[in-house]
Amino acid sequence: MQTTVATPGAMTRRRFFDEVVGLMRPELGAGLGDFRHSANPMLLKVYFGNERIHYEVWPDSQRGHVEVGLHFEDGPMSTAAYLAYFDSRIVEIKHTLGAGTELERWTVSWGHLFEILPLVPLDRPFAREIAKRLAAQISLLQPMIEEAAIPAEQRERRTDWRERGYRQRARK
Repeated sequence: MQTTVATPGAMTRRRFFDEVVGLMRPELGAGLGDFRHSANPMLLKVYFGNERIHYEVWPDSQRGHVEVGLHFEDGPMSTAAYLAYFDSRIVEIKHTLGAGTELERWTVSWGHLFEILPLVPLDRPFAREIAKRLAAQISLLQPMIEEAAIPAEQRERRTDWRERGYRQRARK
């Protein structure tokens, strides 16, 4: 049986994600603070425009690490285009973000540019560290995304029923 020991100062994931967003916004340069975000019990997503091209913070307690990175989940053609674009600039990206930054295709329509950090208790100092890493990624990569001008492969759709202003009904 696995037991959980409470850590002083530790936060719930929801509060941790809120802290990351609040601490990250002032770290971003002009024009980059106007992002949208969503969170579920597992991860935080930050995006500009196309929500399927987003930055993600995923504390993975099973593996004992946190992934911080840019995800391409729009479809096979745009994912291939983003992977090729960022691969052509990977030396510059690693020089700025660090050698631990990786570019990887997972499936035909899903890839990411990410770094892995050790998972420690979700507290304010760790939220500050994650906010700084995420802000560094956004500051470097978001202008590159805009420069690449890769068209969205799928039509925009809102996935959060709360944003649509009504309750989603269960399908029978």
